[in-house]
Amino acid sequence: MPGLRRTGSGRDVDASELITRVAASGLRGRGGGWFPAARKWVAVRVEGGEPLAIANGAEGEPGSIKDRHVMTTRPADVLRGLVLASRAVGAREAIVFLKQSFDAPAAALEAAVRTTDLGGLGVSIRRGDDSYITGEETALLEALEGRRPWPRPKPPLPAAVGLQGRPTLVQNVETLARVPAAVDDPDAYGAHETTLVSLWGDVRRPGVYEVPLRTPLRAVIDRYGEGALEEIGLVFPAGPSAAPLLADQLDVPLHPDDLRAVGSALGTAAVLVVGASACPIGVGASLAAFFEREACGQCPPCVQGSRNLSRVMRAVEAGEAWARDLSDLAEAAGFMADHGYCAHSRTAAAAVTGLLRRVPAAVSAHLAARRCPHGGAVRDPFHPASPERAAIEAALA
Repeated sequence: MPGLRRTGSGRDVDASELITRVAASGLRGRGGGWFPAARKWVAVRVEGGEPLAIANGAEGEPGSIKDRHVMTTRPADVLRGLVLASRAVGAREAIVFLKQSFDAPAAALEAAVRTTDLGGLGVSIRRGDDSYITGEETALLEALEGRRPWPRPKPPLPAAVGLQGRPTLVQNVETLARVPAAVDDPDAYGAHETTLVSLWGDVRRPGVYEVPLRTPLRAVIDRYGEGALEEIGLVFPAGPSAAPLLADQLDVPLHPDDLRAVGSALGTAAVLVVGASACPIGVGASLAAFFEREACGQCPPCVQGSRNLSRVMRAVEAGEAWARDLSDLAEAAGFMADHGYCAHSRTAAAAVTGLLRRVPAAVSAHLAARRCPHGGAVRDPFHPASPERAAIEAALA
């Protein structure tokens, strides 16, 4: 497939043509937002000055291993893409930013820097702390400038005011690894585009797979994960970062636009499968607890809002909530959706309320029974020490 195959260097293609080819390929960012790569490049280039390019390898989404996979197994492709992206925006310096614990990706990239033709681009490997929020593009800039990795208010965007005030391209490492193929043959890339999927949870073979876009989600689970371990209850196409789907919705294509149309998202494609034996409200409480735990502490609406989401979800799970508590949750979520320096607040609100909308019968049963009537084992897949996360991390090793 042309998505991550080896290609020519593209070294004879000038900046304008690079942008034209990437735009024609339809390449979109794989950091979670699926923003068109060429538009991001143009936004940096038009600023002039002394731009800088940063490859964002600070992967942190629960269940996602695809960025570490590509940095470890295809480091030269990441660097080739970084060279092309830097030329497109006019940067002569570039940084690859990783989390402190990412020893194997760092070693692979450092070796590739010594052996890859960088065309005169100065590339350094930098590492920051392991906090979840460090992967947010402006928190990453704060970390590189020696401050606490808290997201910056926007505007301005990094394209205008980035590292040390310079126009800065911050691009996900998987996106960069796809750039050489997109430049080499834009039509072929667009016609046969793939994406890396971290498939985890209740599947027979957790792991990272290169999957053609618009493959039905059910086929991703069956073909790549060798099927679910039990009857499917919920599937989270974006890990914790969007509302889940029910078992009867799995014919939806694996594509950000198709998933958005059914009230979910693709995000970093950390596809979590949850079996029907798990209480969906308990999984929702795990989801809310994740957002509370990973709030960086900077924005009061996010800190207090995520705390309220988690409190209400725990109460619903235990059968201790009342209808007014759900009204409080909806009010908190509505406020969170419009506030905060980064996407954490609105993502938490959308994911938790989206889950509740999927399972109204389970919510009603908990409120009526004054206990969890599901009878299943307690599941906390988003916790760092969960068996689900341990299994997908083992697949990376």
